Amino acid sequence: MGSLASFPARLLARFSRETSSGRFIPEMDGLRFVAIAMVFLFHLNGYLGTKSKLYYPVPPSDWMAHIALVGFRGVELFFVISGFILGLPFAAHHLKGRSPVSLRKYYLRRLTRLEPPYFVAVIALSLLAVWLGHTTAGALAPHFAASLCYLHNLIYGAQSPAIGVAWSLEIEVQFYLLVPFLTLLFAVRNVVARRTALIGLITLILVAQSLFLHGTPRASLSILAYLQFFLVGFLLADTFVIEGHEAPKHSLSWDAVALLGWPAMFLVLRSPRLAHWIFPALIFILYSAAFRGVLANRFFVNRWITTIGGMCYSIYLIHYEVISAVARFTKRITEGLPYWLHLLVQIIPVGAAVLLVSGVYFVLIERPCMRRDWPQRLWAWLHRPFAPGQQPVSTEATD
Repeated sequence: MGSLASFPARLLARFSRETSSGRFIPEMDGLRFVAIAMVFLFHLNGYLGTKSKLYYPVPPSDWMAHIALVGFRGVELFFVISGFILGLPFAAHHLKGRSPVSLRKYYLRRLTRLEPPYFVAVIALSLLAVWLGHTTAGALAPHFAASLCYLHNLIYGAQSPAIGVAWSLEIEVQFYLLVPFLTLLFAVRNVVARRTALIGLITLILVAQSLFLHGTPRASLSILAYLQFFLVGFLLADTFVIEGHEAPKHSLSWDAVALLGWPAMFLVLRSPRLAHWIFPALIFILYSAAFRGVLANRFFVNRWITTIGGMCYSIYLIHYEVISAVARFTKRITEGLPYWLHLLVQIIPVGAAVLLVSGVYFVLIERPCMRRDWPQRLWAWLHRPFAPGQQPVSTEATD
Protein backbone atom coordinates (compact mmCIF):
# COMPACT_ATOMS: atom_id res chain seq x y z
CA MET A 1 0.00 0.00 0.00
CA GLY A 2 2.84 2.38 0.91
CA SER A 3 4.57 1.68 -2.40
CA LEU A 4 1.34 2.36 -4.28
CA ALA A 5 0.76 5.61 -2.41
CA SER A 6 4.27 6.80 -3.18
CA PHE A 7 3.98 6.09 -6.92
CA PRO A 8 2.85 9.63 -7.88
CA ALA A 9 5.75 11.10 -5.92
CA ARG A 10 8.24 8.77 -7.61
CA LEU A 11 6.71 9.51 -11.00
CA LEU A 12 6.98 13.26 -10.47
CA ALA A 13 10.55 12.90 -9.25
CA ARG A 14 11.44 10.98 -12.41
CA PHE A 15 10.14 13.78 -14.62
CA SER A 16 11.25 16.73 -12.51
CA ARG A 17 13.77 19.22 -13.71
CA GLU A 18 17.26 19.35 -12.19
CA THR A 19 18.96 22.66 -11.36
CA SER A 20 22.73 22.84 -11.48
CA SER A 21 22.79 25.96 -9.28
CA GLY A 22 20.79 24.29 -6.52
CA ARG A 23 18.22 27.12 -6.61
CA PHE A 24 14.76 26.03 -7.63
CA ILE A 25 12.05 28.65 -8.09
CA PRO A 26 8.83 26.66 -8.52
CA GLU A 27 6.78 29.69 -9.56
CA MET A 28 8.88 29.99 -12.71
CA ASP A 29 8.09 26.42 -13.74
CA GLY A 30 4.43 27.09 -12.96
CA LEU A 31 4.53 30.09 -15.29
CA ARG A 32 6.30 27.98 -17.91
CA PHE A 33 3.31 25.64 -17.72
CA VAL A 34 0.95 28.48 -18.68
CA ALA A 35 3.25 29.58 -21.51
CA ILE A 36 3.62 26.13 -23.05
CA ALA A 37 -0.11 25.44 -22.62
CA MET A 38 -0.88 28.58 -24.64
CA VAL A 39 1.53 27.57 -27.41
CA PHE A 40 0.17 24.01 -27.50
CA LEU A 41 -3.43 25.27 -27.74
CA PHE A 42 -2.49 27.67 -30.53
CA HIS A 43 -0.90 24.93 -32.63
CA LEU A 44 -3.67 22.41 -31.90
CA ASN A 45 -6.27 24.96 -32.97
CA GLY A 46 -4.29 25.75 -36.12
CA TYR A 47 -3.98 22.08 -37.03
CA LEU A 48 -7.65 21.35 -36.49
CA GLY A 49 -8.71 24.43 -38.42
CA THR A 50 -6.62 23.69 -41.50
CA LYS A 51 -6.72 19.89 -41.59
CA SER A 52 -10.32 19.07 -40.75
CA LYS A 53 -12.36 17.94 -43.75
CA LEU A 54 -15.44 19.29 -42.00
CA TYR A 55 -13.95 22.76 -41.64
CA TYR A 56 -16.35 25.46 -40.59
CA PRO A 57 -15.84 29.14 -39.76
CA VAL A 58 -15.35 29.93 -36.10
CA PRO A 59 -18.17 32.14 -34.79
CA PRO A 60 -17.09 35.46 -33.20
CA SER A 61 -18.59 34.39 -29.88
CA ASP A 62 -16.50 31.20 -29.59
CA TRP A 63 -14.45 31.84 -26.45
CA MET A 64 -12.17 28.81 -26.81
CA ALA A 65 -11.19 29.83 -30.32
CA HIS A 66 -10.30 33.35 -29.20
CA ILE A 67 -8.13 31.99 -26.39
CA ALA A 68 -6.41 29.62 -28.82
CA LEU A 69 -5.83 32.27 -31.49
CA VAL A 70 -3.68 34.38 -29.14
CA GLY A 71 -1.84 31.36 -27.77
CA PHE A 72 1.28 32.20 -29.80
CA ARG A 73 1.86 35.04 -27.32
CA GLY A 74 2.92 32.35 -24.88
CA VAL A 75 6.35 32.66 -26.50
CA GLU A 76 6.58 36.17 -25.06
CA LEU A 77 5.77 34.76 -21.62
CA PHE A 78 8.81 32.52 -22.12
CA PHE A 79 10.96 35.53 -23.04
CA VAL A 80 10.08 37.22 -19.73
CA ILE A 81 11.01 34.04 -17.85
CA SER A 82 14.35 33.90 -19.70
CA GLY A 83 15.05 37.52 -18.80
CA PHE A 84 14.30 36.75 -15.17
CA ILE A 85 16.34 33.53 -14.94
CA LEU A 86 19.40 34.89 -16.76
CA GLY A 87 19.27 38.30 -15.12
CA LEU A 88 18.88 36.94 -11.58
CA PRO A 89 22.52 35.99 -10.82
CA PHE A 90 23.74 39.33 -12.20
CA ALA A 91 21.14 41.19 -10.11
CA ALA A 92 22.13 39.21 -7.01
CA HIS A 93 25.79 40.09 -7.59
CA HIS A 94 25.29 43.82 -8.12
CA LEU A 95 22.48 44.38 -5.64
CA LYS A 96 23.25 41.89 -2.87
CA GLY A 97 26.99 41.39 -3.16
CA ARG A 98 26.75 37.76 -4.24
CA SER A 99 29.56 36.11 -6.19
CA PRO A 100 30.28 37.61 -9.63
CA VAL A 101 29.07 35.70 -12.66
CA SER A 102 31.77 33.99 -14.73
CA LEU A 103 30.97 34.72 -18.37
CA ARG A 104 32.96 31.67 -19.44
CA LYS A 105 30.82 29.42 -17.25
CA TYR A 106 27.70 31.35 -18.25
CA TYR A 107 28.18 30.66 -21.97
CA LEU A 108 29.45 27.12 -21.44
CA ARG A 109 26.35 26.34 -19.41
CA ARG A 110 24.07 27.71 -22.14
CA LEU A 111 25.93 25.54 -24.66
CA THR A 112 25.88 22.28 -22.71
CA ARG A 113 22.37 22.69 -21.29
CA LEU A 114 20.37 23.77 -24.35
CA GLU A 115 22.18 22.71 -27.49
CA PRO A 116 22.11 18.88 -27.28
CA PRO A 117 18.28 18.62 -27.02
CA TYR A 118 17.95 21.20 -29.78
CA PHE A 119 20.43 19.52 -32.13
CA VAL A 120 18.83 16.10 -31.59
CA ALA A 121 15.39 17.58 -32.36
CA VAL A 122 16.57 19.38 -35.52
CA ILE A 123 18.30 16.27 -36.86
CA ALA A 124 15.44 13.92 -35.99
CA LEU A 125 12.70 16.16 -37.38
CA SER A 126 14.66 16.84 -40.57
CA LEU A 127 15.22 13.13 -41.17
CA LEU A 128 11.54 12.49 -40.48
CA ALA A 129 10.45 15.17 -42.98
CA VAL A 130 12.64 13.66 -45.71
CA TRP A 131 11.57 10.10 -44.88
CA LEU A 132 7.86 11.03 -45.04
CA GLY A 133 8.39 12.73 -48.37
CA HIS A 134 7.48 16.24 -47.20
CA THR A 135 10.68 17.56 -48.76
CA THR A 136 13.97 16.39 -50.24
CA ALA A 137 17.34 16.32 -48.54
CA GLY A 138 18.73 18.78 -51.07
CA ALA A 139 15.92 21.28 -50.57
CA LEU A 140 16.06 21.01 -46.79
CA ALA A 141 19.86 21.09 -46.39
CA PRO A 142 20.39 24.89 -46.42
CA HIS A 143 17.51 25.42 -43.97
CA PHE A 144 18.89 22.63 -41.79
CA ALA A 145 22.34 24.24 -41.69
CA ALA A 146 20.94 27.70 -41.00
CA SER A 147 18.79 26.34 -38.16
CA LEU A 148 21.73 24.56 -36.54
CA CYS A 149 23.61 27.88 -36.51
CA TYR A 150 20.59 29.89 -35.27
CA LEU A 151 20.70 32.03 -38.42
CA HIS A 152 17.54 31.01 -40.26
CA ASN A 153 15.54 34.09 -39.22
CA LEU A 154 18.35 36.37 -40.35
CA ILE A 155 19.03 34.62 -43.66
CA TYR A 156 15.51 33.78 -44.80
CA GLY A 157 13.29 36.12 -42.78
CA ALA A 158 10.91 33.20 -42.16
CA GLN A 159 10.44 30.17 -39.94
CA SER A 160 12.55 27.13 -40.75
CA PRO A 161 10.99 24.12 -42.51
CA ALA A 162 13.50 22.00 -40.60
CA ILE A 163 12.06 23.00 -37.21
CA GLY A 164 9.46 25.74 -37.24
CA VAL A 165 9.51 26.56 -33.52
CA ALA A 166 13.22 27.41 -33.66
CA TRP A 167 12.44 31.02 -34.67
CA SER A 168 12.01 31.91 -31.00
CA LEU A 169 15.13 29.99 -29.94
CA GLU A 170 17.17 32.09 -32.36
CA ILE A 171 15.88 35.20 -30.58
CA GLU A 172 16.81 33.64 -27.23
CA VAL A 173 20.38 33.12 -28.48
CA GLN A 174 20.58 36.76 -29.56
CA PHE A 175 19.50 37.73 -26.05
CA TYR A 176 22.15 35.47 -24.49
CA LEU A 177 24.81 37.38 -26.41
CA LEU A 178 23.49 40.70 -25.11
CA VAL A 179 23.09 39.64 -21.47
CA PRO A 180 26.58 40.70 -20.27
CA PHE A 181 25.92 44.22 -21.57
CA LEU A 182 22.27 44.55 -20.60
CA THR A 183 22.90 43.34 -17.05
CA LEU A 184 25.12 46.38 -16.45
CA LEU A 185 21.80 48.06 -15.69
CA PHE A 186 21.91 46.26 -12.35
CA ALA A 187 25.12 48.14 -11.53
CA VAL A 188 23.03 51.30 -11.02
CA ARG A 189 22.85 51.38 -7.24
CA ASN A 190 19.90 53.70 -6.76
CA VAL A 191 16.65 51.70 -6.91
CA VAL A 192 14.55 54.50 -8.38
CA ALA A 193 17.16 55.40 -11.00
CA ARG A 194 17.70 51.76 -11.99
CA ARG A 195 14.02 50.91 -12.38
CA THR A 196 13.33 54.20 -14.12
CA ALA A 197 16.09 53.32 -16.58
CA LEU A 198 14.59 49.87 -17.19
CA ILE A 199 11.06 51.20 -17.66
CA GLY A 200 12.34 54.03 -19.83
CA LEU A 201 14.29 51.62 -22.03
CA ILE A 202 11.23 49.36 -22.40
CA THR A 203 9.10 52.36 -23.39
CA LEU A 204 11.72 53.56 -25.88
CA ILE A 205 11.82 50.10 -27.48
CA LEU A 206 8.03 50.02 -27.80
CA VAL A 207 8.05 53.42 -29.50
CA ALA A 208 10.85 52.41 -31.88
CA GLN A 209 9.05 49.19 -32.79
CA SER A 210 5.83 51.02 -33.60
CA LEU A 211 7.74 53.37 -35.91
CA PHE A 212 10.27 51.15 -37.68
CA LEU A 213 9.38 47.44 -37.58
CA HIS A 214 6.47 47.39 -40.05
CA GLY A 215 7.18 45.36 -43.20
CA THR A 216 10.63 44.18 -42.06
CA PRO A 217 10.40 40.37 -41.64
CA ARG A 218 14.00 39.84 -40.56
CA ALA A 219 13.82 42.53 -37.89
CA SER A 220 10.41 41.24 -36.80
CA LEU A 221 12.00 37.82 -36.23
CA SER A 222 14.88 39.21 -34.17
CA ILE A 223 15.61 40.50 -30.69
CA LEU A 224 14.63 43.96 -31.95
CA ALA A 225 10.97 42.96 -31.86
CA TYR A 226 11.04 41.27 -28.45
CA LEU A 227 13.70 42.88 -26.27
CA GLN A 228 11.08 44.57 -24.07
CA PHE A 229 9.93 41.18 -22.74
CA PHE A 230 13.42 40.16 -21.65
CA LEU A 231 13.78 43.51 -19.89
CA VAL A 232 10.48 42.94 -18.08
CA GLY A 233 12.16 39.76 -16.80
CA PHE A 234 15.06 41.92 -15.58
CA LEU A 235 12.60 44.16 -13.74
CA LEU A 236 11.03 41.11 -12.14
CA ALA A 237 14.49 39.85 -11.09
CA ASP A 238 15.17 43.27 -9.55
CA THR A 239 12.04 43.08 -7.39
CA PHE A 240 12.74 39.42 -6.57
CA VAL A 241 16.16 40.26 -5.15
CA ILE A 242 15.32 43.56 -3.46
CA GLU A 243 11.75 43.21 -2.21
CA GLY A 244 11.67 39.72 -0.81
CA HIS A 245 10.04 37.59 -3.50
CA GLU A 246 12.33 34.87 -2.17
CA ALA A 247 10.15 34.87 0.99
CA PRO A 248 7.16 37.00 -0.01
CA LYS A 249 4.18 37.95 2.12
CA HIS A 250 1.19 36.35 0.46
CA SER A 251 -1.99 38.35 0.14
CA LEU A 252 -5.51 37.65 -1.10
CA SER A 253 -5.47 41.02 -2.84
CA TRP A 254 -2.88 39.60 -5.25
CA ASP A 255 -5.25 36.68 -5.86
CA ALA A 256 -7.84 39.22 -6.98
CA VAL A 257 -5.23 40.67 -9.34
CA ALA A 258 -4.56 37.19 -10.79
CA LEU A 259 -8.27 36.34 -11.01
CA LEU A 260 -9.01 39.48 -13.00
CA GLY A 261 -5.67 39.81 -14.76
CA TRP A 262 -5.38 36.49 -16.60
CA PRO A 263 -8.78 36.79 -18.35
CA ALA A 264 -7.97 40.46 -19.03
CA MET A 265 -4.74 39.36 -20.69
CA PHE A 266 -6.62 37.32 -23.29
CA LEU A 267 -8.96 40.24 -23.94
CA VAL A 268 -6.03 42.63 -24.39
CA LEU A 269 -4.27 40.22 -26.75
CA ARG A 270 -7.24 40.27 -29.11
CA SER A 271 -6.18 43.80 -30.05
CA PRO A 272 -2.57 43.74 -31.35
CA ARG A 273 -2.24 47.52 -31.10
CA LEU A 274 -3.46 47.58 -27.49
CA ALA A 275 -1.38 44.53 -26.61
CA HIS A 276 1.77 46.17 -27.94
CA TRP A 277 1.63 48.84 -25.24
CA ILE A 278 -0.07 47.02 -22.36
CA PHE A 279 1.04 43.38 -22.55
CA PRO A 280 4.59 43.81 -21.12
CA ALA A 281 3.29 45.65 -18.03
CA LEU A 282 0.46 43.17 -17.62
CA ILE A 283 2.89 40.24 -17.65
CA PHE A 284 4.94 41.90 -14.90
CA ILE A 285 1.81 42.31 -12.75
CA LEU A 286 0.62 38.74 -13.34
CA TYR A 287 4.03 37.24 -12.62
CA SER A 288 4.24 39.26 -9.41
CA ALA A 289 0.82 37.88 -8.43
CA ALA A 290 2.14 34.34 -8.94
CA PHE A 291 4.70 35.03 -6.21
CA ARG A 292 2.55 37.11 -3.87
CA GLY A 293 -0.96 35.64 -4.08
CA VAL A 294 -2.21 32.99 -1.68
CA LEU A 295 -4.26 30.81 -4.00
CA ALA A 296 -2.38 31.89 -7.12
CA ASN A 297 0.90 30.87 -5.55
CA ARG A 298 -0.52 27.49 -4.57
CA PHE A 299 -1.48 26.88 -8.18
CA PHE A 300 1.88 27.91 -9.62
CA VAL A 301 3.90 25.82 -7.14
CA ASN A 302 1.68 22.74 -7.47
CA ARG A 303 3.97 19.77 -8.09
CA TRP A 304 2.10 18.52 -11.16
CA ILE A 305 2.04 21.99 -12.69
CA THR A 306 5.75 22.63 -12.05
CA THR A 307 6.72 19.19 -13.36
CA ILE A 308 4.99 19.78 -16.69
CA GLY A 309 6.34 23.33 -16.80
CA GLY A 310 9.83 22.01 -16.14
CA MET A 311 9.56 19.86 -19.29
CA CYS A 312 8.51 22.84 -21.43
CA TYR A 313 11.70 22.88 -23.53
CA SER A 314 11.19 19.29 -24.64
CA ILE A 315 7.49 19.91 -25.18
CA TYR A 316 8.22 23.04 -27.20
CA LEU A 317 10.72 21.31 -29.47
CA ILE A 318 8.52 18.41 -30.58
CA HIS A 319 4.90 19.16 -29.67
CA TYR A 320 3.74 20.18 -33.14
CA GLU A 321 4.90 16.94 -34.74
CA VAL A 322 3.03 14.96 -32.07
CA ILE A 323 -0.09 17.07 -32.66
CA SER A 324 0.15 16.32 -36.38
CA ALA A 325 0.63 12.59 -35.81
CA VAL A 326 -2.22 12.17 -33.32
CA ALA A 327 -4.85 14.77 -34.23
CA ARG A 328 -5.19 13.43 -37.78
CA PHE A 329 -6.95 10.46 -36.19
CA THR A 330 -8.65 11.99 -33.14
CA LYS A 331 -10.16 14.97 -34.98
CA ARG A 332 -12.69 12.73 -36.67
CA ILE A 333 -14.28 11.91 -33.32
CA THR A 334 -15.56 15.42 -32.60
CA GLU A 335 -15.96 17.04 -36.01
CA GLY A 336 -19.39 18.62 -36.32
CA LEU A 337 -19.66 19.58 -32.64
CA PRO A 338 -19.70 23.26 -31.65
CA TYR A 339 -16.18 24.49 -32.24
CA TRP A 340 -15.38 25.23 -28.59
CA LEU A 341 -16.36 21.67 -27.66
CA HIS A 342 -14.50 20.21 -30.63
CA LEU A 343 -11.30 21.96 -29.53
CA LEU A 344 -11.80 21.32 -25.82
CA VAL A 345 -12.28 17.57 -26.25
CA GLN A 346 -9.27 17.29 -28.57
CA ILE A 347 -7.03 18.71 -25.85
CA ILE A 348 -7.41 15.49 -23.85
CA PRO A 349 -6.06 12.78 -26.20
CA VAL A 350 -3.66 15.03 -28.09
CA GLY A 351 -2.37 16.66 -24.90
CA ALA A 352 -1.83 13.25 -23.31
CA ALA A 353 0.17 12.11 -26.35
CA VAL A 354 2.28 15.28 -26.27
CA LEU A 355 3.03 14.78 -22.57
CA LEU A 356 3.92 11.11 -23.11
CA VAL A 357 6.27 11.61 -26.06
CA SER A 358 7.79 14.81 -24.67
CA GLY A 359 8.23 13.15 -21.29
CA VAL A 360 10.26 10.34 -22.85
CA TYR A 361 12.34 12.91 -24.76
CA PHE A 362 12.85 14.89 -21.56
CA VAL A 363 14.03 11.90 -19.54
CA LEU A 364 16.32 10.49 -22.24
CA ILE A 365 17.72 13.66 -23.82
CA GLU A 366 17.08 16.88 -21.92
CA ARG A 367 17.22 15.90 -18.26
CA PRO A 368 20.73 14.38 -18.41
CA CYS A 369 21.97 17.67 -19.91
CA MET A 370 20.74 19.54 -16.83
CA ARG A 371 23.68 18.12 -14.91
CA ARG A 372 26.57 20.53 -15.19
CA ASP A 373 29.12 17.73 -15.48
CA TRP A 374 27.28 15.64 -18.06
CA PRO A 375 30.06 15.93 -20.70
CA GLN A 376 32.56 14.47 -18.22
CA ARG A 377 30.12 11.74 -17.24
CA LEU A 378 29.53 10.85 -20.89
CA TRP A 379 33.26 10.82 -21.63
CA ALA A 380 33.94 8.54 -18.66
CA TRP A 381 31.11 6.21 -19.67
CA LEU A 382 32.39 5.95 -23.26
CA HIS A 383 35.92 5.12 -22.06
CA ARG A 384 34.93 2.77 -19.26
CA PRO A 385 35.39 -0.45 -21.33
CA PHE A 386 38.91 0.67 -22.24
CA ALA A 387 40.02 1.79 -18.78
CA PRO A 388 43.51 0.46 -17.90
CA GLY A 389 43.76 -2.23 -15.29
CA GLN A 390 40.26 -3.60 -15.99
CA GLN A 391 40.20 -7.32 -16.64
CA PRO A 392 37.49 -8.95 -18.74
CA VAL A 393 35.04 -10.99 -16.71
CA SER A 394 35.65 -14.71 -17.20
CA THR A 395 32.72 -16.84 -18.27
CA GLU A 396 34.40 -20.03 -17.01
CA ALA A 397 33.38 -21.72 -13.76
CA THR A 398 35.64 -21.09 -10.76
CA ASP A 399 36.35 -23.12 -7.65
